[in-house]
Amino acid sequence: MDDKSDVAASVRHARYARSAHRARQHQDAHNDEAAPSPAHAVADHPDVPKNEATLVTTDDGLRDLLARLRDAGSFAYDSEFIGELTYIPKLCLIQVATKERVELIDPLADLDLMPFWELIADESVEKITHAGEQDVEPVIRHTGREAKNAFDTQIAAGFIGMAYPVALSKLVAELVGAKLGKGLTFSHWDQRPLSAQQLRYAADDVRYLPALRKAIGARVDATGHAAWARAEFDAMCDARLYEFNPDTAYLRVRGATTLGPQALAILRELVIWRDGVARAHDVPPRAFLKDEVLVDMSRSPVKTPEKLSRVRGLPRPVEHAHGKEIIDAVQRGIATPPGKFPFARTIEPSPTERFRGDAVWAVAQCICIGKSVDPALVTSRQEIGEFYRHVSGGREPEDLSIMKGWRREALGEPLMKLIKEGNAVTLDWNEGALRAK
Repeated sequence: MDDKSDVAASVRHARYARSAHRARQHQDAHNDEAAPSPAHAVADHPDVPKNEATLVTTDDGLRDLLARLRDAGSFAYDSEFIGELTYIPKLCLIQVATKERVELIDPLADLDLMPFWELIADESVEKITHAGEQDVEPVIRHTGREAKNAFDTQIAAGFIGMAYPVALSKLVAELVGAKLGKGLTFSHWDQRPLSAQQLRYAADDVRYLPALRKAIGARVDATGHAAWARAEFDAMCDARLYEFNPDTAYLRVRGATTLGPQALAILRELVIWRDGVARAHDVPPRAFLKDEVLVDMSRSPVKTPEKLSRVRGLPRPVEHAHGKEIIDAVQRGIATPPGKFPFARTIEPSPTERFRGDAVWAVAQCICIGKSVDPALVTSRQEIGEFYRHVSGGREPEDLSIMKGWRREALGEPLMKLIKEGNAVTLDWNEGALRAK
């Protein structure tokens, strides 16, 4: 086995070792064949299917299922992955439900899943998800097309005066009156056969989504936020969210905001290198090399392979197999001209700027809540601080997200008028809710 093969093997061994304790904690999920407890009883609701889900394991069975989903015109969709060991998470289970039936698809049964991904990309059929980012990504990878006509219950809840993000169990409890069983976050979804407990848990992830969609959709329409919600659903399906962007990926590294311009140029090159080599080894980038190691090497760059042994946290197999590549990436970062330095958008405000930015943030929260929209769905405290610095400094904040799309209408324009024109924001408390005018 060569050095580069050793790297992948050592990374996977470490990931398996770290997950062993969690796996033992949840081994009962695979072995428990007991009958459902009362907490798992299916709610008596006209839009909640009552059947016990079984696995679709043949192409003929899948074709029949897809025909039923098309005829229904709308169905709930979720999936179970293992993402700790491979660059692309391993798809282990697909769950679907209509008001009549909940069914499970076994991706490990050598099925042709292309017709399913094409259905996810078909605009004529609605797909109901909850926190569906990971669920809509595979269709882009497999078909080159985006998911269409999605309705995400977690996003939609943020437009009707409910918290965002919110757990599925909390939505089900409040809107359907059912109690979901305990989750199986670290279950062995790639084991076969799946246990009765695993099947129940997987089915419940979609069983209640048609009922939630009906209840939440009616309230979204009543608030007048249907167009805003639709724009956010479509944004969740945007292919650009799921591709590696070398120009911005470094901004997602933990600790990047602590670095200066040249160190960020080094970090950018190291992140590009890490993604390429992790993809080649088929391991998750952060499992291959931790963020803090990249940040340390960017802050205190090592310029020769011999000195890589001094880098704390750098695995020796990675050093031996990829030392020259690491040094080359560092040198590319060092050679970046100042005019092409990347930047992190975090700016340390003065005490006065911080106080006034916090005041604008408080108003922004009131405006959002007064429109029955959770502020976390619209913006962040950091972005509002940046917004205030732009406006108070005489610069237009057009590049900020709150000045684009539905966010501009919901918050950006009211804040601009407040700061620039001195407009008043009127608040009143009516029937247990805050209203902004």
